[in-house]
Amino acid sequence: MRRRQLLLLFTITLSSLVTALPLLAQTDNRAAATPIDKVFDPLPGPDHPSELDRSILEKMKSAQVPGLAAAIVKDGKVHWSGSYGWANIEQEQPVTQQTYFQVASISKTITACVVMQLVEQGKLSLDTDLDEILPFSVRNPQHADTPITMRQLLTHTAGIKDNWSVLEGFWVKNGDFPEPLGQSLGDYFQPTGKYYDQKKNYYNWAAGSRQKYSNVGVALAAYVAEVVAKVPFEKLCQDNLFQPLGIEGSSFRLTGMDRSKIAMPYGLKKKSGQLKPLGHHGYLDYPAGTLKITASQLARFLACFINDGQLDDTRVLRGETVQEMRKIAFPEVAPKQGLAWYFSKTAGQQVLGHDGGDPGVLTFMGYRPEDGVGVILLMNTEPKSGRFESSLIRLLFQYADQPSLPDVDQAMQLNSCGNGVPISGSVPVGQGLFLHGQGQLELVTIPH
Repeated sequence: MRRRQLLLLFTITLSSLVTALPLLAQTDNRAAATPIDKVFDPLPGPDHPSELDRSILEKMKSAQVPGLAAAIVKDGKVHWSGSYGWANIEQEQPVTQQTYFQVASISKTITACVVMQLVEQGKLSLDTDLDEILPFSVRNPQHADTPITMRQLLTHTAGIKDNWSVLEGFWVKNGDFPEPLGQSLGDYFQPTGKYYDQKKNYYNWAAGSRQKYSNVGVALAAYVAEVVAKVPFEKLCQDNLFQPLGIEGSSFRLTGMDRSKIAMPYGLKKKSGQLKPLGHHGYLDYPAGTLKITASQLARFLACFINDGQLDDTRVLRGETVQEMRKIAFPEVAPKQGLAWYFSKTAGQQVLGHDGGDPGVLTFMGYRPEDGVGVILLMNTEPKSGRFESSLIRLLFQYADQPSLPDVDQAMQLNSCGNGVPISGSVPVGQGLFLHGQGQLELVTIPH
């Protein structure tokens, strides 16, 4: 996730929220914060809630999470998907199967897959000096003889620092960052650029010698893909990943999306006990964090990755390419880091995946390499307690580990949010997705 955002902006106090609002306010800046009791009494949920449903809704109320969506991947397919709470409190709009959430740094896994498609096509090498590809030089002035490579960008070992005075200072409220990647990143890395600052844009160590998380580094990887493909990054994603996988309507950009279907991010004003809509936003390094996608769509992508790059009859990556992405690239300096994807222990589970966080956004996507069981959790605020995420992750994996599934002929329940999607048995959902099993879910997230 965007660590600085999680540490500085998700620990929302009244004073920090006031500071952030000029950049993060929603389109209607007059929108008032909503008292907690009006949000959670009651939360939208299943018409006929199971014990699991009731537990989730109670936990959401306790953690003060207004809305979430989640999914389970098992046996190479989307096993279950559920939605709870409010996508937009002010408009009384519940979360449904069709609700898009910003997924923050989970976006990096999409960016990495697009890059690796170009590697497969022979248009790009992971270990080529970027100065041989880009129209501007990317070299740490303190280590000018050390080249920076794509493999280093995707493993956070390139020595590129996130300059937060730029990344936070030029956030766009309720819109997309207006400059194309080539322009903004050129200004970030060229000494004459308006965003250039040697000390703030680079670490003092040579590329490949250490690891420090870098959002700008992943954004640069997306621009490298643009340059070698001669196609805009967003179009690469749409044409080569989203359309083949049946993922419709998702985007890194707000332009062209139906904003009424995007979950509103919320910040908790702890002193007053109110939830404030923060609005949607865009930023310079958008390939590292602004993807908007539904839980079920993201589950299709995760299933494809678990299945070595193939979903049903559609292949978007070769098996050996996915294996390369899972492999630890630099064991001595980044012992848990693959290409964008990383290994972690979460709620007692050894997983490979990614999490994410931005103001009003907290997300998780991960799977157990040992058996291919994966979970996804998308939220439109930061929970009041960090224990909420881990308990939900554990619950989802426990549900996925149940030895048997209910019979299709068992009584059908209707999805909580009034979208008429049955949630027990084996039933079609969304874009050719199938939900196998009954019951609902719980939440998940890990620190970046």
